[in-house]
Amino acid sequence: MRLLLEHESKALLEKYGIKTAKCIFCETEEQAVKAAKEIGFPVVMKVAGREIIHKSDVGGVILNVKSEDEVREVFQRLMSIPKAEGVNIQPQLEKGIEVIIGVAENEQFGSVAMFGLGGVFVEVLKDVSFRLLPLTRRDAEEMVREVKGYKLLEGYRGVKGDVGAVVDLLLKLNEVVEKEGIVEMDLNPVFVYERGAVVVDARIVVGERKRFEMDVGDISFFFKARSVAVIGASTNPIKVGNSVVRSLMSNKNLRIYPINPNASEILGLKAYPSVKSLPEVPDIAIVTVPAEFVLDAVREAAEAGVKGVVIISSGFKEAEVEEGKVREERLREIARKYGIRIVGPNTFGIVSVVGGINASFTPMFSEVKKGRIALVSQSGGICHYIIHKFRDSGFSHILHLGNRCDVDFPDVMRFLREDENTDVVAVYVEGIDNGRGLFEELKRLCSEKKVVVMKSGRSSVADKASVSHTGSMAGDYRVFASAMKQAGAVVVETPTELIDTAIAMEKFEVSGGVAVLTIQAGLGIVAADIIESSGGRLARFGEETVRKLKSLLPPITLRENPVDLSFSGLNLKVFAEVIDTVCRDDDVGLVMFLYAVAPPSWVLPAEVISQIMGRITKPSILGYSSTPENYAEIKEALKGSKTLIFDSVERAAKVAAILSEKRNYF
Repeated sequence: MRLLLEHESKALLEKYGIKTAKCIFCETEEQAVKAAKEIGFPVVMKVAGREIIHKSDVGGVILNVKSEDEVREVFQRLMSIPKAEGVNIQPQLEKGIEVIIGVAENEQFGSVAMFGLGGVFVEVLKDVSFRLLPLTRRDAEEMVREVKGYKLLEGYRGVKGDVGAVVDLLLKLNEVVEKEGIVEMDLNPVFVYERGAVVVDARIVVGERKRFEMDVGDISFFFKARSVAVIGASTNPIKVGNSVVRSLMSNKNLRIYPINPNASEILGLKAYPSVKSLPEVPDIAIVTVPAEFVLDAVREAAEAGVKGVVIISSGFKEAEVEEGKVREERLREIARKYGIRIVGPNTFGIVSVVGGINASFTPMFSEVKKGRIALVSQSGGICHYIIHKFRDSGFSHILHLGNRCDVDFPDVMRFLREDENTDVVAVYVEGIDNGRGLFEELKRLCSEKKVVVMKSGRSSVADKASVSHTGSMAGDYRVFASAMKQAGAVVVETPTELIDTAIAMEKFEVSGGVAVLTIQAGLGIVAADIIESSGGRLARFGEETVRKLKSLLPPITLRENPVDLSFSGLNLKVFAEVIDTVCRDDDVGLVMFLYAVAPPSWVLPAEVISQIMGRITKPSILGYSSTPENYAEIKEALKGSKTLIFDSVERAAKVAAILSEKRNYF
């Protein structure tokens, strides 16, 4: 890698039409004097040196140099700085709004662009945004609008910045980074004026950019299998090898071959001593033997012609011992040599709910309701947590990838894009090794289906835990989240949000803001706070809507958004007119009704709740707080309706925020 001096960096940028405060590199005092006169006083003088990373930190930037004598004195001072190679002279520019634009190489994603406002916004607030290169115009516009300091560019106290010029500068990074092999770039500051922008200082490093392998293979046969071998099947009911056989037996049409040289029969099925002794080559094999026997088992399956294996066994990279890492690398070698696909190791298995294949050690997954949401997870525990909580939500496939020694996220994204049984994909990530591959396949997937992503490892403790749990580094969360959004996915923070959002995305599409209705003001106010603080948008009622609401409701109520009907809400005729009025408003894309049962006075029966929600003609959410029995009754009453029901204002408002979030930028 090679660090360019400032004048070299600016010359390179000018070649691509990026306006800079051009500087003249001087190695002698006389050259400096001549340059200053040529530019015109006052000038800025900066130390130049490839080993001087931050010029300001060493006192290497002097502003407002006004005379020849000052040039000589400053030149001598700057050249006395250790590692100085010369001095740059440039014009003193009128100060504009300071922004920072950068490019860096991310280990998992490659070239990443960064944008932020200068000064306290970056240094203290860390108010920056990221996107992967290359950028689209929408990417660049979102980067600028995403930072909290954007209002300064939009216009503040008579000062305004040219947002279009900033966007154009960001877009020019695509060409300059690609053609010049830039691995690091720091344009800091860039002065943004009411018209145009100028790069004041620039630091560029050129070198070999990170490249990624993008090989993605077919894994669809795992979910269409009609014959399965269980290597390590057991007669012991508490062993994993027994549980796997029981899981598979939920499908009466599946041909199951237990492999155990010491048993003649397992759970009523004939047992075989080896894969090679089977009457047919099974479509897939599930491996449950101890780690030290896994390599031989996989090799035998590959030599027999098995297309794919699911390795439940642990004791590989995740164990953080050298022997485990070696075993996992040898598994990769077998996969490459024989062309066999490997899921795992260290996985609880995979489940095709629509295909009736429970290739896992958890028979419970055979009872999951069929639907059109696919769950892809790096954690078996998260899969089990989700299914306990959302068993009846409707899933197409459930995939636990484990250590991902072969089958990885890009393979799964490709499969689900082509899968006619899936409409929404929920992804739980702990760590990735080929983020760029995930990004590219996810972008293709998002062009056809809806995707919601959650990543753990945001804190230093969680990051360390994810290393030991998955055998891969979690990486920088903000870059990851930005990449997922750039690909078109929705990013959430908890497993509950992950599936709540997936369910909502499957149910309807929201175009507009959220209208909040309640008969208890506090619920509406809390919901409004959550929606706006989570990046969502409350609907802005039109004049006619506000006029009508004020004619329907007394002054003691909240008559804008949120709308609190208070006791007026117990008058169902008034309630119906409020609903009709809100639904007619052009800016309303989602209507949310919040209700906490308050017996004996404030009790709306299930049939009344059903009537209220049935009256809403736009996508609707019910936040309903009551006893478990009463909540179950309401859920049953709304079964088959278009309404989403949640047991807390927090869950309801968070989903509403996520569904309306994409409407914030434009």
